[in-house]
Formats: sequence, structure tokens, C-alpha cells
Amino acid sequence: MYVPATRMQSEDPISASPAGNQAGKIISLCWNAGALAAAFYDIDQLEMYAVQQAIEPRPQYALLRELIRRYHPLFYVISGSSCFLDDFREVLGMPVALPNHPNASDSTAENSTMASQPANVKIVEYCAQTQTTAKNRLLALKLPGMPPDSDEHECQTFLESILPFEQELLVYSVGNLLLLLDTVGDSVSPAQLVTKINLITPSTQLIIDGSTYEALQIFDTSRHPSGFKCGTDTRGLSVFSLFNKCSSKNGEEWLSRLMTQPVRDRKEIEHRLNTVQWLLENVRYANQFDQCLKHLSNVGLLYRKILQGTARNTDWKMLKKNFYYLYTLCKLCALTLEDGKIAGTVVQELGQYTCNPGNALKHVLYTIDKCLDLEKGEEENKMTIRAGLDPAVDRLREQYDGLRQIVMESSRLGLETLQLDMANICVTYLPSFGFVISTQIDEQLQRSGIFNNSSFDLVFQAENTAYFQINLCKELNDEFGQMVATLIEHELAVQTRLTTFVGTKFPEVMGIFKQAGKLDALLSFATVAKMHRYVRPVVCDEKLLHIQAGRHVVLEHRRSYRSNVTNVGETNSHLINVIAADASVGKTTYLKELAIICYLAHVGSFVPATYAKIPILDSIYTRLDHPESIFSGRSSFMSELYQMSSLLRNATAKSLVLIDEFGKGTNYLEGKSLLIGSIEHLLKRGPNAPITFVTTKFTGIEQFLPTEHRYLMVKVHRENRNHSRNGTSSDTLDVTSIDPSDPNEQLKTTYQLAFRAVAFAVMKYHQTSGRAPATENIRLLMESTPITRVPERCLEISHPPSRAAHDTASMTLPVVEPNGNPIEKRNI
Repeated sequence: MYVPATRMQSEDPISASPAGNQAGKIISLCWNAGALAAAFYDIDQLEMYAVQQAIEPRPQYALLRELIRRYHPLFYVISGSSCFLDDFREVLGMPVALPNHPNASDSTAENSTMASQPANVKIVEYCAQTQTTAKNRLLALKLPGMPPDSDEHECQTFLESILPFEQELLVYSVGNLLLLLDTVGDSVSPAQLVTKINLITPSTQLIIDGSTYEALQIFDTSRHPSGFKCGTDTRGLSVFSLFNKCSSKNGEEWLSRLMTQPVRDRKEIEHRLNTVQWLLENVRYANQFDQCLKHLSNVGLLYRKILQGTARNTDWKMLKKNFYYLYTLCKLCALTLEDGKIAGTVVQELGQYTCNPGNALKHVLYTIDKCLDLEKGEEENKMTIRAGLDPAVDRLREQYDGLRQIVMESSRLGLETLQLDMANICVTYLPSFGFVISTQIDEQLQRSGIFNNSSFDLVFQAENTAYFQINLCKELNDEFGQMVATLIEHELAVQTRLTTFVGTKFPEVMGIFKQAGKLDALLSFATVAKMHRYVRPVVCDEKLLHIQAGRHVVLEHRRSYRSNVTNVGETNSHLINVIAADASVGKTTYLKELAIICYLAHVGSFVPATYAKIPILDSIYTRLDHPESIFSGRSSFMSELYQMSSLLRNATAKSLVLIDEFGKGTNYLEGKSLLIGSIEHLLKRGPNAPITFVTTKFTGIEQFLPTEHRYLMVKVHRENRNHSRNGTSSDTLDVTSIDPSDPNEQLKTTYQLAFRAVAFAVMKYHQTSGRAPATENIRLLMESTPITRVPERCLEISHPPSRAAHDTASMTLPVVEPNGNPIEKRNI
């Protein structure tokens, strides 16, 4: 059967998705008066997701940034007030300015808009007329499950059962997205593009910003310093790579979805944890599930090919294979329904589905097998209707097969003379050329001389296949062409009915396919938990965090790692914990350990500890390391300030806040003051303060904090600077955290560090030149070293003055002006 190959236009957003992107999305955003609503379309699943309207103050845009980070849209449809359009450029990181409101009547403004507006952004003017147009488009939507002859009122009633129409921004964003999908081309009708609408509530999502994901190495997204390779996903040593034990590509995509969309819905978290717990206790069934899951592929992509009319026999065969193993998986799950522990798991949901005799999966699988002869179609390299389905098609098929046999026998002698393998020869009918003889292009065909044989006319070549005609083919075309055209017409009608039937059942089948992908991801969680001795976290609504023998999920696989104990809120009320240490004692690693354990609990995974009690959080904010890049246009300290500003503004009473060595990017006094001010700001919230952990090298910070405060705990750890943690000498010159109470101790430390700096320089000189430097070179080196710009004071330290002079010493350093007059400058 011949099906014309039609493709979407290249300029359409859907066809513009890269081949490697298996989860492309188009998002529609609408913001007005401090409220945001969104809707996005999943290209692979042919489903639309509507994000409920929520409060979104500017200029933070916490929800907006989270949506962009979470879904990585390929195309944007934005609408809202002019201030939002201006802010959106900064949120998206666009190098060019977006226009405020395009004016269709002004050609000059329109040309300017097209020149400055990025290719993947469409701006819709926010006005009453566009709102009405968007709402009317939504009301005209026909979804599977709607009666075909339903009127406008019935359609609106059906849609109101899915979407809250009282949220005007939500209706507007969904309508704008549908209007965009109407322009994707003629290969798929708009009614077929959207098979289902899902509603997402922002209050069930855990907010984590992109910098936190990078600092915790969830996906290990490395950024090139120049910015030209910004956002390249390497997926190296990361939490995702550690947990990726999925059997199928579908499971890997679901694992990525679970790990990019942590939730704070306790019911959903318990649902996932129950599934992981059951899989750990039933390894035999888990292995059987794995044998079915590894055969599943991207069903949404196959269905889209069917809708576009580009599906071949191999695509239908792959679709049937997916449905078969999906149905087998459900039947295996049904065998476990007698187990009482299976309640509240994904396995129970899949098992109960097959108990329904009217389930769509079984009906679709039976219908495909009844309508299509996939084995014969594989031989003929085209879709073939199974015999006995339609008597008219069977009669025409019998005549068609007889004509093909005549052509084959007539050309056999000539083909055998050319020493060609008859197993690779096939006779078929193409509407544009009629009966043709097809064969694969290989070295044997090139040597046969068929291209120079006058008895075989080359029609065309395509995909390593050559198509020829003999005189008999042309005669049969004239005599039986109408009969073959009638056969193709009947087969197309059968295929259309089959596609329509599969389309009506596809949303239900796709729902089960999602559950199978989720089961694959949770099975991966169970595998990792069993391999590395993870425990099930206790998720609670109380404001407490208790972790026994917590470990870092990635670091423990690279070297020996000492576990840590954390207790907040259970036996104390210390919501804000400050850890001050003047040496490398693992402060940053400890903060990342806490964040990852809380994060894993919110994605539904077991955690690396012997016991963990985790509160339901609404957000995780961190001030950890930040990648430096020329492309960002910010200094290291400016990036720290941006992170702290976002943290202090957006953190709530249910947030987890982690601050690591804030203030080290500036001078000692300013950095210490900023850190103390930030801690005092959080303390002012009292019991509404977030659970906060702060690490710093400012070991004297306890003198400036109200250590008696009931919500504050300060721990100070001091260590000899001349030795590292393992007792060996340290080669790090660290002067940013010096805070001795005695000024002479400060000067002594400065002198020691200066001596070491000069010693390192002399050693380097000796290694490169092979001889010791001259005395004059050492003197010049001492004078040019920034840390030794106090030679007079260092000389006094090397020759201590009398005790009387020592008692009158102050923290002032003599500095000589260019004119020779001495002045005093305070050294803090």
C-alpha cells in the first residue's frame, strides 16, 4: 500500500525540535498584576499541561525561572504587561532586547520586532481582543472522549471539568498555545495534536533553582567559561548517572523527569516510596518486570508518525511490540494483587488495569493484529491488510498478486542471466510509476550491468533501492492501473479507520505507558538502594531534620567518607546552625550531603543514611559554588550577592537554606559584616525562619552573633594552619580568614606567609634556571611581593622590642607618602 510522505513545514516549532531532544516542549506564559499562569505542550506525548495560576511577584519570578529550568522549552509564547516583557529578556538570558508590544499596523515597528525578537519566541499582545480569541479557540477544542456531535455547551462543560475557567490567565495561556499549534502544518490536524490536557498545581512542586542543581551535581551540567558552549549537558559523574539503572529509554526519560521535578505532595512521595519498598522485598517479580520494560520504546513518536501519514510497516510492528510487552507487564503486575503490601504502589495500578475487560490496551492490540498482516508487509516492504478482513480488498488483492507474479516470472530469465539473487527482487506498484521491479543496490548489482541493459529501464533510486521497469510493466499499467488504484483506495480507507480507532484509545494507552516508565524509574531507585545500603526516609510535616550516619551519594564512591549526624528541631530548636572552621574540614561537602538527602526524599528515593527523618519542604536555596563565566557578565562576588539576594527574598518557613563561605569574594571586614547581617536577618523571623546551615572560615564570628538566641547554634573549629587535616604540611596560602585577637599574632602570621611565598618563588627559580638566585634578586622579590609590603613591621617582629614597647603596641602600620611624610593606616 502506498502512503504519500508528507512532512511538517521546516519553520514550524514542532518540526524545529532537534532530533536528539526526546522531550521537546512548547510553553505559553502569561503574567499580569503579580500572577502567572502557564501551559506547555509535550511534542512526543502529544499532550498539553496547564499550570494553575499562582502568585508571582517581580522581579524574583521564582516560579517562572523554575518552569524554564524544569522543562527547557524549545519555543516560547509570552504575553503580559510591558514590564513582564522587559523582565522576560533578563530571565531568559537573551542578548537582545524584546519589544514591548508589536504593532501590526506599523510596518516599521513590525520589521524592528522581527529583527530583535529571537526565533524561538512569539509575543502575543495582552488585550481584551486576544483574550477573547484565545478563549474561543479553547472552547473549540475537540479531545478524545468527547461525543463527536457535542454542541458548544457540552464541550465547555467537558473542558470545565478539566480546567478552572475562572482563572483567566490560565485560559489565556492555553488558548495562545492552541493557536500556535494550529499553524504547524497540514500533516496533522489540530484536533489530533492534543490528545489530553493535564492540570499541574504549583503548590505540589518543590522549588530548586538552577545554580543549586549545578552545585549539587544532580545532572553535572558543565558550562564552558567563554559561554559559547553554555548549557552543554555532559551527564558525567553525577547523581543522575549514579541512579540511572533503567532498562528502557522511556524509563530513563521518566527518571530525568522525576529528578528534575521533585514534589512536596506527601501522598505522592509515599506512593513512590511504597513502590520502591515493595520492589526491594520482591526481587523475583522485579526481575520479571525488567525483562518486559527493556522492550519499550517511544510510543508517542510512533503514534505521531501514524498521524502524519509517514508510518511504515516497521513502525506499526514496533507499535504492536510495545503494546504486547506493555500488556504482558500489566498481566505480571496482576499476579501480585493478592499481596497486601502492594497497596498504594505503581505495581497495583498496573495490575488493576488488566482486570478491566474493556481496557483499551487489549482492544488496540487485538485490532492491530486483526487488521494488519505485519509479517507479509515486512516481506513486501509496505503495509498489508490481513486477508479475510474485507472481501472486496481480498478479491482485488488476489488479482494484484497474480499480476505481480506474472511480472516476476517474465523478468526471471533476464534477471538470472544477469546473475542477480532472486531473493532480493520484489515486484510492487507505485502510484506515480505503476508496476516496478525493486532490488537493493549493492556490489553484485553494480557488476551485473543491469544499468546498461536496454530491457530494464531505471525509474528512480531511493534509500539504497533501485526501481526498474520492463515492457510488460508498462502494458500492465495501461490495462490494470485502475484496478490497482481501487485496491490502494480500499487499503487507505482501512488504514484511516484503524488510525482513528487507535487515536480514540491512545490517551488511555499512553497513561499506562507513563506508569510503566515511572515503574522503570522507581525500579532504578530500588536497584541503587539495594546496591549502596540506602534506607527509606521518614517524611513528616513537622519542622525537624534528623539524619543518622548521612553520606554523600557521589563522594562516597570516590574515596573513604566519614558519615555525619544532623539533628534540627527534634531535641532542640536550633533552626539556624553556623559552622565556623579555619581549615578544610569538609564543610562544603557536608552542606551538599544535607541538600542531596533532602532532595532525594522529595523525588521518592531512599537516602544514604542509617536513619533519616525529613520534613516536607517547599524549596531548597543554596549559596554554594557558582561557575565563573565571561558570558555571565558578573564577577564572582556579584554572583554571590545575586544568590544571597534571591535566597533571602524567597526563602520561607518551610525552606532549606544552605550558605557556604559567603563573603570570601571580598575583603575580610565587608565579607564578615555581610554574613553576620544575613544571619541576623534570618534570626529576626523567629520560629518562621527556614532550616538554615551556614559554614564560614570566619572563626571569630561567634563574638558578633547572639549565641544565646534560642534558634541559633554556633560551632567553632580551630586548627593549626601549618598542617592540613591529615597532618601533612599545606601548600595553600590562605589569608582571607585570619582573625586573631592579638595584633602581633596577625603580623607574625603575615611574616610567616611572606617567608613561605618567597621560599616557593626561590624554589621555582632554582628549578627553572638550575642555580640559586642572587641576593639582589631576592631583595627585589621581597619588595615586589604584595604580602610583604610591611618590611619595617616584619623587621620589628623578627627583633622583638622591649616589654614596655610591646605593651603600647597598636594595630597601626606606618605607611610613607610619596613626599616622604609618614602617615598611619589602620590594618584590620
